[in-house]
Amino acid sequence: MMQSLKIRQATLADVVPLSGLIQHTIRVSNSEDYDQKSIDMLCAIFEPEPVAERIENELILLCFMGSELVGTVGLRDDFLRSMFVEPTFQRRGLGKMLVARIEEEARQKAISEMMLHSSMTARVFYEALGYEFVELQSYPEGPFVLMKKPLR
Repeated sequence: MMQSLKIRQATLADVVPLSGLIQHTIRVSNSEDYDQKSIDMLCAIFEPEPVAERIENELILLCFMGSELVGTVGLRDDFLRSMFVEPTFQRRGLGKMLVARIEEEARQKAISEMMLHSSMTARVFYEALGYEFVELQSYPEGPFVLMKKPLR
């Protein structure tokens, strides 16, 4: 399975499929931890227009299985951002691989500590990768966990 994976940087041509992947993943994966209003607010953050702005202002990597977009992760300053894996491809190591790849990009930029805002859903995933709880934060979209990890 893993041999047909490709990772590349996002371009503006990827806006619509990237927006779709993220919104679908939020609706499927976060439904047990967030109410419908929170999910709708989160999805609004990832409409095509704000996704295009992110592509222009941060490093966003896309993961493809053949021609299918199956995952994404971003880096802005010292923050790991917007890591999503298509729900049918979760629990296969793709998320772990994407996080490792973006951490390597951060190391190359001399970033010594990564920060992230985890959904309640993904907290255990990030803890398994060495991220530590900093604090619980409240946003209009719901609660998120600020986490950090030293990069060595």
